[in-house]
Amino acid sequence: MRVGMLSLKEEMEGGRVDLAVGPFEDVSEALYQRHLFRQPFVAMFRKGHPLAKGALTLERFAAAEHLLVDAADSPYDRVSAALARAGVGQTTRFRVPHFTAVPYIVSTSDLVVTVPQKLAERAAAPFGLEWATPPLDLPPLQTNIFWHRRFNQDPGNQWLRGLLADVFAET
Repeated sequence: MRVGMLSLKEEMEGGRVDLAVGPFEDVSEALYQRHLFRQPFVAMFRKGHPLAKGALTLERFAAAEHLLVDAADSPYDRVSAALARAGVGQTTRFRVPHFTAVPYIVSTSDLVVTVPQKLAERAAAPFGLEWATPPLDLPPLQTNIFWHRRFNQDPGNQWLRGLLADVFAET
């Protein structure tokens, strides 16, 4: 079930969602949270792309044709705003609503996309992609576990939170 930030509080208070994992921001004080990891955003493109050769300057980066992710209710909005301030995306013709199709699209085109580093790391080999640190300051993506206070002492919820932390939390 996909739950936007605005409805996360209501879904959890209504007992329809026991636990959420993601980069949700501005969540209710009724929800507890635990930090899992933080990751930077990177520029991802196909192997052999012109940006793979030479220094990745802001001028070259901004001049490239970009694929933008227009994810509603997403912290990616901050990344989009930073890209726009740098001159990226103002004339972009290619947009997708989420990250699912991004590796497929970028692997078969000259488009460049800015994605969380963990996505780039996992997509690089199977899709023939490369990634690089973009030449501008972008906010990192923080991923947390969220749960409603009513489930704080629930043994099953505690077990699942512990398992997620053991597998994914930064040390």
